[in-house]
Amino acid sequence: MTMILKARYVAPVDRPVIENGSVQIEAGRITAVGTAAKFPSQMMIDYGDAVICPAFVNAHTHLELSHLRGKVPPSSDLVDWLCRLVTVSKDAPSTPESVARAVNAAIRHSVSCGVTCFGDITRIPALTRGPLAESGLHVVSFGEVIAIGTRRDLLDERLEAAALTERESSRLRIGISPHAPYSVEPDGLAACARKAQQMNAPLCIHLAESRDEDAFTRHGTGPFADLGRRLGIWDEDVPISGCSPVELAFRTGVLTRRTVIAHGNYLTESDIELITESGASVAYCPRTHAAFGHEPHPFRKLLASGVNVCIGTDSLASNPSLSVLDELRFMSKRDPGFPGETLLAMGTLHGAHAIGFADELGSISPGKCADLAVIPIESTTKGWSAIFDGSHPPVAVYHDGEQVDVNAD
Repeated sequence: MTMILKARYVAPVDRPVIENGSVQIEAGRITAVGTAAKFPSQMMIDYGDAVICPAFVNAHTHLELSHLRGKVPPSSDLVDWLCRLVTVSKDAPSTPESVARAVNAAIRHSVSCGVTCFGDITRIPALTRGPLAESGLHVVSFGEVIAIGTRRDLLDERLEAAALTERESSRLRIGISPHAPYSVEPDGLAACARKAQQMNAPLCIHLAESRDEDAFTRHGTGPFADLGRRLGIWDEDVPISGCSPVELAFRTGVLTRRTVIAHGNYLTESDIELITESGASVAYCPRTHAAFGHEPHPFRKLLASGVNVCIGTDSLASNPSLSVLDELRFMSKRDPGFPGETLLAMGTLHGAHAIGFADELGSISPGKCADLAVIPIESTTKGWSAIFDGSHPPVAVYHDGEQVDVNAD
């Protein structure tokens, strides 16, 4: 059956915005896009004062932590926050049923916000990948690996669990996530990179999230070394790399064209050169970044250097919602002069490119999946970028050409 959606604006992302535009859908795929006059009016669903755009891509999140919403408020001390997160997480139930509830609740909430594609980090892939597979959404499930100090002997076991492919499909892809340079030793980082290469799998790493990472990788000192001691996992055999966190990731083979760098808050010019050379993407998490009181993010420098910068929400443990649109609105309010076209691309096509789904999602292009969000705008506004000025959630979300319930959250 053919379906045609119409709105005041269609924002395809990979081509100019179309005023009074329409999108044609057949069998779950986009088959045409153009001005409404080119399509039969009797077949149209007219959304009026709205913008039809691609559904959003959340390139960095932790869906399994949705049950921690509001329980671990962010602070300017990231290490203290991590300690509190570890404590609260240990006390939380982790049965298959409770994990499935958390993941499913996060998926429903995300879809209601117009997000249909994720780069999800999971510590418990055996429990999260079932709900992710059953959702039918496009997801890369990055199995997280932590192995340092007294826990370095757990590397092989945790890497095998991260690489579990039992539920893998064309829509649920498996990735590897060495957590961070302060939680995985250099040999472990290299092992994760080799495993990903063997599997032809993407990688994700929390990198340059805090200034304190540099003291850890260069000298084995600072708050992250203290964190290891507080958690009882530090020993004197933890290697000191003598270089920046980004250079360490580059040296160990973690930075590739299929790598997502989560955060990238503190980057030197030489770091940016290495990221550019590697072809890695950077997932900027604007509201989490602000909640922790970080210095201004270098996303402009990264974009100017040719780095693919996309958007993540991080988890509900550090963010009030999993809405990429809310992230873009936050950025727009902080930087009103930033181009709306680039903002929308960062929240859609850049994210799809970062996690390997750009052939299927991220733009309104014939042949791609009909995953769309319809964002209302005021009748008096001029220009499609008014979606960033408002506060309304999507009035409609489509996944595979089927309208989903946006009130399910």
